[in-house]
Amino acid sequence: MEIQNLFLIIISVWGIGVIFRKLNLPVLLGELLAGLILGPALLGVFQNTVSIQILSELGIFFLMLHAGLESNPHELLNASKKSILIALGGVILPLVLGIVVAKSFGFNFLESLFIGMSLSVTAIAVTTKVFKEFKFNKSEIAHLTMSAAIIDDILAFLMLSIILGVVQKNSLFNWVDFLIIVGKVSLFFGGVIIIGQKLLPIFKKIFQEQGHKAFTFLLVIALAFGLLAEKIGLHSILGAYLAGLFVKEEITHPEVYRKLEDRLFALSYSFLGPIFFISLGFHVDFKIFQDSSMLIFLILIILAAITGKIIGAGGIAYGLRKNIHEALIIGISMNGRGAVELIIAVIGLEQGLINSQVFSVLILMAFITTLMTPISLKYALKGLKNYSNSSLPIPS
Repeated sequence: MEIQNLFLIIISVWGIGVIFRKLNLPVLLGELLAGLILGPALLGVFQNTVSIQILSELGIFFLMLHAGLESNPHELLNASKKSILIALGGVILPLVLGIVVAKSFGFNFLESLFIGMSLSVTAIAVTTKVFKEFKFNKSEIAHLTMSAAIIDDILAFLMLSIILGVVQKNSLFNWVDFLIIVGKVSLFFGGVIIIGQKLLPIFKKIFQEQGHKAFTFLLVIALAFGLLAEKIGLHSILGAYLAGLFVKEEITHPEVYRKLEDRLFALSYSFLGPIFFISLGFHVDFKIFQDSSMLIFLILIILAAITGKIIGAGGIAYGLRKNIHEALIIGISMNGRGAVELIIAVIGLEQGLINSQVFSVLILMAFITTLMTPISLKYALKGLKNYSNSSLPIPS
């Protein structure tokens, strides 16, 4: 039964990948949709077995490790003042709107903070693909968006770590616990950076001389950082993400790095990740569509997510003397969610921060915003053709 279940899921993953790539839509949306329709809640083709749960947990770990590997810390270090301001606009407004909506529906401050934080996440992979399709990936707009998205995600991980740390100490928010956790998170980030600077020459030698063991060594680093994070009361995914950030092309041979990246991508998005995305659909509570209050909550959360990003990030861009077309493109580009948002939602459910109905709302919000982003971005880029000279390519 376990093997049959896994076989059906993997076959579905392959078929979904073929269909959604032809439609130029994010494949993870198809995987999530398959989990919703073919999962236990509706047709019951897939079953939420123990092996699927274990593989899903591994999927979270490898997705976060890959997210760290994909994030370029140089983009962060070299981020301009404009990128930082756009990132802050794209975090603060969705965060505030999410908190306001959640509080108005009776959620406590910690729950509301988590919901608001979930709205502030940005997924850039889909946007990058559209930029490349329109040969816009070297423009200033693309550069600003990429840098801002990296800052957004790091801020989201910091907020998530702080919220989870407070929850583990006490279910109620208090400033003493909050400040202690902020200190822990800051020390953890700082400690990892210092360790990286001190051990970088050693790691470089190991990666270059033992390239065939690079993947195993990366796993050792990720598990060590994850264990360290857990020991100080943080979530292990923070360690996995930082491990990915830590291992960069400059500390290994380019060929070794490419093989490392390919292997990690295959595990994250061809096997473990898709199982995780499909399994998310198993936990969606369709009763929210029968509850008028939750239905209104869903609509308001989606509106808060969309307007928060477009007005927050796009409004800042417009204030930085971008024309209305460019500002709109930046706002739309920052609107997509993705793997990170889905991971955050499932962690909130596992930690008891949110119930199954709120989890379902966040999953559906991520689905809709991720679906609309590439479609609306294509229309916005077509409308910018007459203004393309205002976004000069960045020298390589």
